[in-house]
Amino acid sequence: MAERTIRLSPGEYVNEPGILKHLPDYLSQHKLSHPVIITDETVKKVIPPYLPDGFLDQYPLLLFHGNCTYEEADRLADLCQPYDGIIAFGGGQLLDNVKLVADKLNVKLFNIPTVPSNCAALTTKSIVYAEGDHEMVANHRTGITISVVLVEPELLRVAPQHYILSGIGDTIAKYYEIRRRLPKDNLPLVTQQVARNFIEVCHREMLHVKNVATLPEIELKNLWDTIFLIAASVDNFADDDGRSLAAHTFYKAYVKIKDHPAWTHGEIVALGNLFQVTLEDNDELATEIRQFYPTIGLPVKLADLDITEAEIHPIAEYICLKKNTRMQSVFPDVQVTAVEAALRRMI
Repeated sequence: MAERTIRLSPGEYVNEPGILKHLPDYLSQHKLSHPVIITDETVKKVIPPYLPDGFLDQYPLLLFHGNCTYEEADRLADLCQPYDGIIAFGGGQLLDNVKLVADKLNVKLFNIPTVPSNCAALTTKSIVYAEGDHEMVANHRTGITISVVLVEPELLRVAPQHYILSGIGDTIAKYYEIRRRLPKDNLPLVTQQVARNFIEVCHREMLHVKNVATLPEIELKNLWDTIFLIAASVDNFADDDGRSLAAHTFYKAYVKIKDHPAWTHGEIVALGNLFQVTLEDNDELATEIRQFYPTIGLPVKLADLDITEAEIHPIAEYICLKKNTRMQSVFPDVQVTAVEAALRRMI
């Protein structure tokens, strides 16, 4: 296998008001004559005003069952056999799942994110969970390039606040986590330099966000472009250097301890960012986070995510497992006592 792979996805990306009204033109350009729509009940009710009249009635429509699992991908793939493409409307788990389906069937995929919670609409990987619970079982790299991603900025502006916060927390994590894998003074490859620039853009643009509801059009466009296109490009250009670190390990530990998290992925990762820089004893970045998060409503202490004193030890034990290779790659032989001490500084 290659030591380093650069991935370019999607084939086309558009972020413009009213773009979904032009979906039939994109289908025609890509010669899709028998596509199928995949969405869920909630999104099905929300998106019609942004689409051409009667669009959802013109094509077969399948409903996603709610979790990105191999079983759900197999179910949908069986149902999608007669069609030459997929039009997906939804959030991260749905879009991750349809990538597995399109990869299995080798058909074109149009992704339309309906919440700005992460960059799943653009990447060539899917986070897969176990059937029946929320435990991650695979980070599945697909072989397809997503054909088209269309972003309707005004649809995302009115998304539930928790999903907007999720996108901000997950996107700024690109900087707090991956800067350790892409240090400024050791980037011999131009692709590494590009990836480093991407994480710095993620950092800068998220710190500018205050009130999404009142953002002028150009700033709103930049926000969505950063959450989707720039964040996904970190994965595309950084390859293994773009792997997540302590913030996402904190997330995995949290969902292992909390069976049914009340918080979004990115909100939990956001607190994981603070955990990572606290573990590093990086007071400058810890102060930056503590000053920024309250201005937009992201969590800054364990109690904000309902983490109790009794849960600190099991979370620390999970974080320190030897099988957590991403954590171990930058924090080798990290000790439970050190992780507990960092967590207690976040009480």
